[in-house]
Amino acid sequence: MSGKVKVSIVKVKDFNNPYDDVKEAVNLAGGFEETVRSKPYVTVKPNLVRIPKFIRSGQPVPKGCITSIQVLEAVVKLVREYTPKIGIIESDTLLGTAEEAYEKYGVLALAGKYGLELINATKDELVDCEVPNPHFYVAVKGLEWLPSPEREIYSSEYTLRLPRKYLESMRISVPSMKTQVDPYSAITFSVKNMFGVLPEVKKYLKFHEKVQWGDKKYDTGINVGRALLDLCQVAPPDYAIIDGLYGLHGPGSPGTGYSVKIGVIIASRDAWAADTVAGKVVDFDMNRLHYFKKAGLMGLGVTDMDRIEVVGESVESVKVPFKVDVSLESQQLLNEACAR
Repeated sequence: MSGKVKVSIVKVKDFNNPYDDVKEAVNLAGGFEETVRSKPYVTVKPNLVRIPKFIRSGQPVPKGCITSIQVLEAVVKLVREYTPKIGIIESDTLLGTAEEAYEKYGVLALAGKYGLELINATKDELVDCEVPNPHFYVAVKGLEWLPSPEREIYSSEYTLRLPRKYLESMRISVPSMKTQVDPYSAITFSVKNMFGVLPEVKKYLKFHEKVQWGDKKYDTGINVGRALLDLCQVAPPDYAIIDGLYGLHGPGSPGTGYSVKIGVIIASRDAWAADTVAGKVVDFDMNRLHYFKKAGLMGLGVTDMDRIEVVGESVESVKVPFKVDVSLESQQLLNEACAR
């Protein structure tokens, strides 16, 4: 099995306190002490939606819609064994601010308990990043030939900008497991979760391309995947710890859908490999997604199960099939939940 990327699957014994299960998953995947100590700071990226019917009301989010506070706290406690310098990172969207999400989902209280920094990726100091092989953003150094105002337009709207603290940190993605209604992203695991570090507020308008088909408009989400390919060339997650306590799937997810108990933690030093295995757990081939297959061809990570060693539980022993619904009706359900 040498030469293969390790991805661990651990069954969760205590949903209220999964620390031991998170620690076991990380240890089985090869640990992260060396990676954590290689940088002066650690950023942890949970998945925190800003859907109006949840964020601005007393209505609880469906289980699996966001990263559970239990798993997030377990990750923080584990990282603190190696460094106290930890930030939680999220950005603003048209549906709400990072601060609203931090308060709504208990992250603000968690930060007070452990002395964490709460980073708003939209408001933090941003750095212009050069993307070696751009798919959505432009190559900064390739704009000199353009006349004004085209040069300023492109450099303003299509330069990849990332928070300095994020760029200079050891980056851990801690996503939930859920489906999406757009066919080009379809599933959120650890790589798709990092979309939330992009500072743009108008993400939906910028990245969700609409296609007219007859008298209907479909959201393809194609530019979400393209942006992720650019992001992961510059500052990919260094570690993935997937919160699989529950999953969310079906029509309108993550605004509606069906919550299902999965009861696992999935971990790896390779986020793409972790997501490949997570896809198998929910009976979805991640290589059906263009950006995911492209990432494997580009060498951004391992997306081939033949190059992955699954340790701990087997995929078959924890499999919980998801229903991926990218129909127009499903998209309309999510739009209604988001008041779009």
